[in-house]
Amino acid sequence: MYNTLVKIILMFIITYEVKKVATSQDFEARRRERLKMQHKKRERQRRIQRIILLIAVLFLGFLLIFNIVKCTKDKQERENAAMQATQIPYKEDTDAKFDPAIPDPQPGRNDYLDVISKSGETMHAYLTFNGGPSENVTPDILDVLRKYNVKATFFVNGKDIKDNPQVCRRAIEEGHLVLPLSKSGNADILYADKTTFIDEVEETYDLIVENSPENKKPVKIYRFLGGSYPNTVFGSDKQRYKDVLAENGYYYCDTNVSGDKLAQNYQNSKPNVNNLVIEFANRDESTSTANNLDILIKKLIDDGYTIGRLDEIEFINEIEFEDETPKPESNSKDDSTEKPSSTSKTTTAKPTTKPSATEKTTAKPTSKPTSTAKPAATANPVATEKPVTKTMAPNSIDTE
Repeated sequence: MYNTLVKIILMFIITYEVKKVATSQDFEARRRERLKMQHKKRERQRRIQRIILLIAVLFLGFLLIFNIVKCTKDKQERENAAMQATQIPYKEDTDAKFDPAIPDPQPGRNDYLDVISKSGETMHAYLTFNGGPSENVTPDILDVLRKYNVKATFFVNGKDIKDNPQVCRRAIEEGHLVLPLSKSGNADILYADKTTFIDEVEETYDLIVENSPENKKPVKIYRFLGGSYPNTVFGSDKQRYKDVLAENGYYYCDTNVSGDKLAQNYQNSKPNVNNLVIEFANRDESTSTANNLDILIKKLIDDGYTIGRLDEIEFINEIEFEDETPKPESNSKDDSTEKPSSTSKTTTAKPTTKPSATEKTTAKPTSKPTSTAKPAATANPVATEKPVTKTMAPNSIDTE
């Protein structure tokens, strides 16, 4: 009886232990399975993250490659355009546009707007651009000018020529007139004193010559940074520097209308003058210039204007200074110009019957107004004792 009871107890204990071990093994198996599933889930999440990251990298790489290809293509197109311009060099017009009767600029009579006014021409528009050459803006301007086959005048900074010499060369090779504005582009430096001023002008002019085919020298016309009028910044200094320019063979040329305003409001912005000298900005931030230029050229052509460079004046009246001692001041009288200024210059008019120094080979359209053509007797400013022997060529000027 006792032995039987012991066996039963032992069997119960063994059975319990076996169940306990089985339960423990089952729990461990389930735990391992659960861990395995969690591991697989984490691996699946990491795999999805890697795929998403790979797709993002590929997309960004595609955008980068696309932009690089686009920039390279645009650059290649600009280079091809410049190369085409180089292969077709600008042929100088054999007709004398800059009349030999015009004397060298002299102190007090080197305002180029006066020259345009006294020439007697009408319905001419001169597109001019201040600043640059800019790598981003100037090529677009040149593209618009080429589209309409018109020539323009660029007043540039020496520092920008050094930064973008290829743009400067393209403008010259495509037949445009490039002239000095300043070297530094900084009015405080430019107008510091007389020596600094003329040095900046001459050094910029030399840079233009260096980037011209065969080092061809353009006509010497300067534009004051900020304009030449007395009410501008450094206005009093500019009045003194006008004579400095004349002593170094330079005319100076202001403008009489803003190109941006004229493009957006043509009828109300056009000044009441015979010829337009139009000003546009040509800097990196001047992103609207090319579009406004396109609009304005269409309007000027439709209105019957002849568009050209500043050295392409069509002379009707003869402009010359005779070799004669100036008359006393009592014989002087005011001679107004097209320049939009409240001041007028005093000149001495001497009657003359001398015919024009050159004959024009191109007939002017009969539809152009001629009401502003002045008689030759009123086109002569004050004479000087120095005889005039130097002749200004159409696109170049020789300096001694």
